[in-house]
Amino acid sequence: MTRAAIRNIILLAFISLAGIIATQLFWIKKAIDLKEQQFNHRAYVALKSVADRLVLDTKYRVQLDGINKKASNYYTLEFSSPVNVTMLENYLVIESKNQNLNADFEYGIFECTTDSFYYGRYVNIKKTGEIERLKVKAKPSENYYIGVLFPKKKTYLQDDLNLLIFFSAVLLVVIGFFTYTILVILKQKKLSEIKTDFVNNMTHEFKTPISTISLSCDVLMRDDITKNPERLKHYATIISEENKRLKSQVESVLQVSQIESHKIALNYSEVNMHALIENIAKNIKPRLDKQNGHIQLHLYAQKHIVLGDEVHLTNILYNLLDNAIKYCDKIPEISITTVNKHKGIEIAVKDNGKGIETSSHSMIFEKFFRVPSGNIHDVKGFGLGLFYVKNMIKLHKGKIALHSVPTVGTTFTIWFHTIEK
Repeated sequence: MTRAAIRNIILLAFISLAGIIATQLFWIKKAIDLKEQQFNHRAYVALKSVADRLVLDTKYRVQLDGINKKASNYYTLEFSSPVNVTMLENYLVIESKNQNLNADFEYGIFECTTDSFYYGRYVNIKKTGEIERLKVKAKPSENYYIGVLFPKKKTYLQDDLNLLIFFSAVLLVVIGFFTYTILVILKQKKLSEIKTDFVNNMTHEFKTPISTISLSCDVLMRDDITKNPERLKHYATIISEENKRLKSQVESVLQVSQIESHKIALNYSEVNMHALIENIAKNIKPRLDKQNGHIQLHLYAQKHIVLGDEVHLTNILYNLLDNAIKYCDKIPEISITTVNKHKGIEIAVKDNGKGIETSSHSMIFEKFFRVPSGNIHDVKGFGLGLFYVKNMIKLHKGKIALHSVPTVGTTFTIWFHTIEK
């Protein structure tokens, strides 16, 4: 499947999910609004029924238009004559149940003139049983009102919406799973592309020395080659060099395999990092000389003895220097600086090469990853060098950091614990 096809599928899938989410949110809001309207209507009808019941009793005069909504969960009912408190509470409970308004409420009786509290209490609608006669010490004046508060209105509405909330939660889980699946697919596709690129590179890298060895062997098999010792030595040298090259490439793949299987064993010893750096710089200088390049050493660290595997520490620095030379499109200028920091030694390898785009920084230490360069493959490799470097530094309980600016250069900073010496 092509990138464009995957991109279109993902785009359509996210549009569909966005539509589902928008629809779900719309219906949740509609449901909440409907429940709110139903609650308000039931509360009003219940209070209106209470008023109607009281009107049937000739002892009471109730203002039928006196039902007011003061807040989202607070209503008032105005009276112009005293009312039996026991009967009032009984009517409130009965009419609430009749309207399926199974929500706890508080009611209070207040005098209109002074707005002073006369009587009231909290009613648990689920625990109401037989009517009990309430003992009220005094009677209010003729003008008073009753306030009815539903303190648990939000909980009541939420209970009715639990099923909708559950399905919304399920939808979120599905969206999360879908997003995770898409990310896994993209990651697997990228890994597939990287591995395909690795196989192509490896095939090319192996094919070249094998072809060279094959040609050299053909020359050495000629009868007249023994008559020209210099020529014989020349082709034998070519075979030897190409054999070393193949061996190095195979070892790099095997090292990665050992790292991943955790079978690599480190031979620890005390390593003088300054001496190691100087030796590596000396060995790599002929290669730099061919390109008129230079390497400068600024070895300022006072403590530079590290407990580690000298072979692998050498490979770490060699890989960094090898990249500094390979990925330089001008005369190579390399510097290695050491300082003591955080009870260890910090080694900075700086070059003036092509640099690395910020978008590739997070992937630069991944296995098989190579910085994208379009269709230009002027630098050969498997994309294993920095993967090896990162993991080997990790095995040495060290750290590595990258700072790079395209066209300016790259600095790799590594840190290891030092020991007293």
